[in-house]
Order: sequence, then structure tokens, then C-alpha cells
Amino acid sequence: MSDANINEKEEKLENEVVEEKPAEEAKTYDVIIEDARQELFKSYAKSRRISNILMFAVVGAIVGIMFMIISDNDVLKIVGYSLAGALIVGMILYYVLTRKNLPNKVQKYVPFVMKTLNDRMFSMQGFSEIQNDPEEKLKMDDLVGDGVYVEANGINSRNVVRGVYDGHHFLYAEAALTRPSTKKQQVPPLFVGRYISVPNQMKFDDRFIFVFKNPKQPLDLPNAITDLSVLEEKDEFVVYGPENANYHDIINNKIISQFKKLQIEGHLLNVNVVVWGGHTAVYLSYDDAILSVPFDKPFDKDGFEKSLDDLVICLKAMSEE
Repeated sequence: MSDANINEKEEKLENEVVEEKPAEEAKTYDVIIEDARQELFKSYAKSRRISNILMFAVVGAIVGIMFMIISDNDVLKIVGYSLAGALIVGMILYYVLTRKNLPNKVQKYVPFVMKTLNDRMFSMQGFSEIQNDPEEKLKMDDLVGDGVYVEANGINSRNVVRGVYDGHHFLYAEAALTRPSTKKQQVPPLFVGRYISVPNQMKFDDRFIFVFKNPKQPLDLPNAITDLSVLEEKDEFVVYGPENANYHDIINNKIISQFKKLQIEGHLLNVNVVVWGGHTAVYLSYDDAILSVPFDKPFDKDGFEKSLDDLVICLKAMSEE
């Protein structure tokens, strides 16, 4: 091969653009949740579709079997009774084999979503020493003892998390405080949302309750206030405390200023803050889009990210002394 040909070949190789396959980007937490949701929902839809088909098939089979049984032909009667027995056995076997299929998937899906959300939530700057026991539940006294709500007869809670934010220990959970209801009269819960508690170094008697509410449709307002007086009231802000008390002399104004950064709109329906000498607790009321594990609707990433901003605002406020 001549030198000219060799040089020409080398030049051609140098000018070739080697296309490399781009590395697959890691999935974001919202995509991971949406993929899992779609997979579960497809299983649910498939299960419903199969059940509907089988229901029509069973109804058709029953009609046919009934005609056999009521016929005057003894052979048809025997066949009809045999088919009826086989149908019953088949239905029992189908139920036994499939009854746990979807529930098992749901049982795995819910903890998976909660862990994925927690990984996003508590990986933000400032969080450390995060501990989460999936079996831990809040006790009634944990919330009723704050003196925000009365008349509660039950508590449902999940995702109890303990950790440290900016050097301050905190307790976080998602909870609902229920009150007595009857079949004829369903009473809405006292509170449904996120609960946060942080110890403080303040020393004073009794408590102050700060309410940041949606003036158009206030929900989950405190009802354990008969022993307190209204110290300040606006359309979207109310302060309850001991009669004639000046909360500005007791509570750092930076705490209230930080809480006022919360935007009570969209999915955030109401915020109650109770301050005792010893601990501060926050009740953030949210709608189902934030509190429900996504199933029939896509995960609301924007709403969840906004709720993370709310969480950080609250913890920063509770870290002020």
C-alpha cells in the first residue's frame, strides 16, 4: 500500500465521529413512583377485567345449568348437577389462588412509596440522624396533650420519623384525629395532615396557639380554646393565649415571622402552631393530593415539592429561640 493511501486512510479515521450511546440517566424519585403506580394500576385494571369476564361467564354458565336441571331429561339433569358442582369448586379455587395477589402488591407498594418520598424529604440540607420505624404509631396523648383539639376518639398515624434538623431534634408523622360518628351522621375529622414536634428552651405557664388559616374556607381549626383568650385576630391569622398575656414578650418574633412565610393555599389548607414552655408542635392540614398514596391519579410532584418547602419553613421557625 502506498504512503499516500495510508495517509488518506489515517486522515479518514481521524475525521470519523464515533457516536457513543449516552449513559442512561438515573430516574428521579417522581418517575420511580409513577412507574410503580402504573404497574400496580395495570395489575388492578387487569384483575378487574378478568373478574368482569368471569362474572359474565359464570352467569351464562348458571343460566345454562339451570335449564339442564329443570329439564325432563334425566341425563341433562345429572350433567347439570355435575357442572354446578364443578363450577362451585372452580370458583372456590380461583378465589383461593387469586385473593391475595393484588393485596400483596398493594402491601409492598405503599411502603415503597413512603420510603421513596422519605428519601427525598429527609435528604434535604439540614437533616441528619433520620430514623423511621414503619411499625411505630403516634399515641392519642401525643396530639391531644398539645391542647389544640378536644373530643377526639381515635388517631390514625403512619410514617413516624425522628431525626435532627439544624441541630434540633424533631418528631414528624402523618396523622388524623377522628371524633365520634354514627352511621346516620358522619362527622369530619378534627385534623388530617402532617404533625411536627420540636423541644424548645422556653419557660412559661400554659400555651399559645397561632392559627394560619385560609380565610375563604378554614378547616381543622383548634377547638380546645375555651380556656384561652383571643390575643390577636385577622382574617388569616389568630393568636390564642392566656388572658391579657403579651406573647411578643415571651415568644421570639423571629418564630412568628418565619411561620408567616407559609402560603396557606393550594394543597395546604390550614396551619396550627402550639407553643408550650418545653416544646413546639405544628399541625399542617393538607388535602388528599399530598396525603394519599398515589394510585388512580399520577403523583403530584409540584404539590409534594411545595409541601417540602412548608416543612423546612416550619422547622426553621421551630429552631428559633
